[in-house]
Amino acid sequence: MTAAHLPDFEHTLAIAQGNLEAADLAECHGVACGLLCRLPESSLDAYIGLLDMLEVVSAPGTGLKMSLEEVLNSTRTQLADEEMGLVLWLPDDNEIMEERTMALSQWCNGFLAGVGSGGGDSLETMSDDASEALADVEQIARAEVTDTTESEEDEVAYTEIVEYIRVIVLMIREDLRGPDGEEFIH
Repeated sequence: MTAAHLPDFEHTLAIAQGNLEAADLAECHGVACGLLCRLPESSLDAYIGLLDMLEVVSAPGTGLKMSLEEVLNSTRTQLADEEMGLVLWLPDDNEIMEERTMALSQWCNGFLAGVGSGGGDSLETMSDDASEALADVEQIARAEVTDTTESEEDEVAYTEIVEYIRVIVLMIREDLRGPDGEEFIH
């Protein structure tokens, strides 16, 4: 199975007509990833409702709603991809590091909100590795930009953090799955 493509990030920002910043849009994808890790059959209405409750997106217009539906469906397909084709929906690499870092931080906030939205105490039964990884996501969610100069080392570090988060999402998804890989145990 090949991974589904997410909608174009910049185009979706344009569709939002200034009602969303890049970090907000990244947060939308984080919410989708967390929600689908926890409740893989989540509907568009549940996703939009959660975005509204989190005050990220409220009453999206038709174009934005269609893009968010594509985000949800593509993310669902990517999470199920046996080749681990999950891609984080973030601003392009040509954007300044400060904007990308803030978007990544918001993505992590969205993921935490999405994975925590299932209610109950099932996250308490996650493996130690998954719990530690979730704590790492919490730390990244608190990231602040203190130095606006950009270097090659910053680019490498950012790329490594994005890849680490991608792996964490896949690990948490697997941790929440049942023994046969189809049914979720939490």
